[in-house]
Amino acid sequence: KEAKEIARMKRIGLMLAGIGLLATVLLAQMAGDRGQTSLELSGGKVSIEYGRPALAGRDVKSMLQPGMEWRMGSNAATTLDTNIDLKFGNKTVAKGKYVLKAKFVEEGKWLLLVTEDDKTLVEVPMTTGTNASPVESVTIKLEKQGTGGKLTVSWGTLNDAATFQKA
Repeated sequence: KEAKEIARMKRIGLMLAGIGLLATVLLAQMAGDRGQTSLELSGGKVSIEYGRPALAGRDVKSMLQPGMEWRMGSNAATTLDTNIDLKFGNKTVAKGKYVLKAKFVEEGKWLLLVTEDDKTLVEVPMTTGTNASPVESVTIKLEKQGTGGKLTVSWGTLNDAATFQKA
């Protein structure tokens, strides 16, 4: 009788260990791969944090329809954090933390959306290009350009960019 009880306890222990392992794997997949890019600009710092989904054989263009907004990543929102005011075209974004999205308008036409509390504050036309070879995971880069910066989003053959200045 005692041997049966020990065997039952072992099975329960193994089952709980298996459930724990499964939960750990699922949580890791939910967190996903996160990326971060930053740029020092005129005494301030601009940074973006984003999810990096893999292409995994999908075609980016077939996943989007005109008028659709894209979170520019996966899982948690793509965020812009700046401790200086920025100017995108003729539109100013005050220092703070924002959610970034991209809007597919039509073939070759994208807008960068800077949002706060689900309200779009700024819509900026993006320069659309094509990557020579497909980029497997979403990649966002901030680079110095002249006295300002350039934000580039790449995934698959998609390559969209927007420029900004210190306001």
